[in-house]
Amino acid sequence: MPRFGNRKWAIALALIACGIALCSYVLHVGNTDSWPETTCTVDSSRVVRENVADSFRNIALYRGQYRLRYSVGGREYYVWANAGWSDANRQFVQDRVGALPDQCNFHVRYNPVNPAEAIADRR
Repeated sequence: MPRFGNRKWAIALALIACGIALCSYVLHVGNTDSWPETTCTVDSSRVVRENVADSFRNIALYRGQYRLRYSVGGREYYVWANAGWSDANRQFVQDRVGALPDQCNFHVRYNPVNPAEAIADRR
């Protein structure tokens, strides 16, 4: 009987150690603040539909997005970023994002292990 009790403790300790290691890994990998930052250019735009539910009904909202081009190691990549325009009127949003800005006012950070994975935040 004591052997089984020691085995249970060994398994429990191994599971706890794995859990701690997994949490540490997720916190480290999930922290995009440590990813390198690069410059970007605004390549194109689009309008995407989002359904927003309130307590009475579903509402269709349209959100403008910019496609940002960035380079890492001489290779080009793209990431979509929120343009800051959202409305129930699709044409209103399209008119706002249709004329592309001259400058890319976004911080683009990319995963150094996989540069195709990136996030973009407005400056």
